[in-house]
Amino acid sequence: TSAQAATPLPTHVYAPYFETWTTDSLTTTAQQSGARYFTLAFLETLSKTSCTLAWNGSRSDPVTNNHYASDIASLRALGGDVIPSFGGWSADQGGTEIADSCKNVATIAAAYEDVITRYDVTRLDMDVEGRSLTRTDGIDRRNKALKLVQDWAAAQGRPFQVSYTLPTSATGLEQSGVAILQ
Repeated sequence: TSAQAATPLPTHVYAPYFETWTTDSLTTTAQQSGARYFTLAFLETLSKTSCTLAWNGSRSDPVTNNHYASDIASLRALGGDVIPSFGGWSADQGGTEIADSCKNVATIAAAYEDVITRYDVTRLDMDVEGRSLTRTDGIDRRNKALKLVQDWAAAQGRPFQVSYTLPTSATGLEQSGVAILQ
């Protein structure tokens, strides 16, 4: 499908995690906290062999139900926006991080593109933790899928950025995080 050019996020943005397993509202949280940008945690697949994304891997909350769409629109009316995050500790432990569970790079890229267009976002976060830090096949699939998405976004004239949430220590980025980026 043809993508519309979404509004890019500011260069520097404070976007704390918004736990999607709660019943909280993005808009209410923004009004109460003053924060206007949120990282939606987390998108996971339905099982260790699935390519179907759902909020927190819940069968009752697949991405296709457009959960959060109206709340995101309300947040944007306040001047805010969201960054969907893929993975997280439970997905990276349970094997439901999409690059670990889905074996087809084009299918992973299509899932990323669907989230981008469905929620009209310009940035995705890859929260790689736990076992996913050493699953080299998943790392390779994720990177190849993101390259396909970058090419797709460029062809559509659509702004697109990727952020990574990776382990750090007191001395900086841990070697496992460096390996993900390499």
